[in-house]
Amino acid sequence: MVSPFVMILVALLLAFTISEVLKRILGIPRVIGQVGAGIMLGITVFRSFLFNQENLDVLSFLANLGIILLFYYVGLETNLSVFKKNIKKSLSISLVNTTLPFLLGFVVMKFVFEFNTIISLIIGVALSVSAQSISIGMLEELKLVKSRLGETIISAGAVDDLIELVLVSILLSFFQLTITDVPRLNLFLGLVLFMVLIAAARLWFIPYTIKFFDREKSSTARFTGSLLIVLLIASLSELLGLGSIIGAMIAGIIVRQTIFKDVHIPDWEEHDIAKSIHIVAFGFLIPLFFIWVGLNTDISTISANVFFVVILIIIALLGTVGGTTIALLLNKGTFREGMIIGWGLTPKGDVELGIATLALKAGIITPAIFTALVVMALFTTLISPLMFKYLVSTSKRKIV
Repeated sequence: MVSPFVMILVALLLAFTISEVLKRILGIPRVIGQVGAGIMLGITVFRSFLFNQENLDVLSFLANLGIILLFYYVGLETNLSVFKKNIKKSLSISLVNTTLPFLLGFVVMKFVFEFNTIISLIIGVALSVSAQSISIGMLEELKLVKSRLGETIISAGAVDDLIELVLVSILLSFFQLTITDVPRLNLFLGLVLFMVLIAAARLWFIPYTIKFFDREKSSTARFTGSLLIVLLIASLSELLGLGSIIGAMIAGIIVRQTIFKDVHIPDWEEHDIAKSIHIVAFGFLIPLFFIWVGLNTDISTISANVFFVVILIIIALLGTVGGTTIALLLNKGTFREGMIIGWGLTPKGDVELGIATLALKAGIITPAIFTALVVMALFTTLISPLMFKYLVSTSKRKIV
């Protein structure tokens, strides 16, 4: 049996090789290759060689850190200043294209598949959130970030992130009530105390910490300060029964508003904190998280759940693309514009996999449901860039 260091080396080497080949040759988002590497490593011959209990525990710990940094980065990506542009259109798009798949998912899971309320909520939230990093990547590839289309997708994605924060907060509250004996009153008091602490952090702790670590004008010091902020706030939210990822995401939003208040995408990514977090997160911890996801994906369950997987994919696509199109038509937009923006907001793959992972680790969902959510996320992430590029290439004169 190999050591944890060799296990990490082999896992990362395989993940980077597959993801880079798929990205450079076929333009497929890296997350698919990284999850695919985990699925390959889950094959019995590799699993028995690489993953004893110690190695699994190490990978699980690093994957948990990856989830925290993933949600922190989602917070850092949330640019509230873009709300000033097309606020009415962005708000209507986001409300419809998140509410529709959430409600469709919840109702179908609850009353057709007869899952309990918490599982139905988990699936509903997983179907409603989107991966803005992939959406922005598609825009950058086609040089559309500063176009009217790009600004609409980015601003709608920013609103999506806030709605996502609310949905995930509600979901984690249900988590705590389901897997622990925490009374509702204690959870409510924890939420109130957390909000008070967040207000204090926004007004004093975070600005002071950033200023303190910025004195040396050192990238290392800024990264250390940023890491201290996210770990402290994530720990506080975990301690108060709200879950660490809520604290991580809120920390990212506050840090963004403190440092990058007047900086627009993609310029903010050049800041030391954004660059260092991105390197550590997406270069090391988040790939390990996606490898863990693949490792725990039981592909043998897919054949027995094809109908369930297909329904998830239909709800995800119909809810997001259809919801966006409806919102655009209500705002005097065109059907084609709605389709393009809808496909631009459809990719899954990060937040929803984080939610599914937390639910699997808590024993709330089964490996079969987890696998179905992984397949849904990967399929939407794979098909969305293809549809988006095709629709843009055939409609460029009309929408850019």
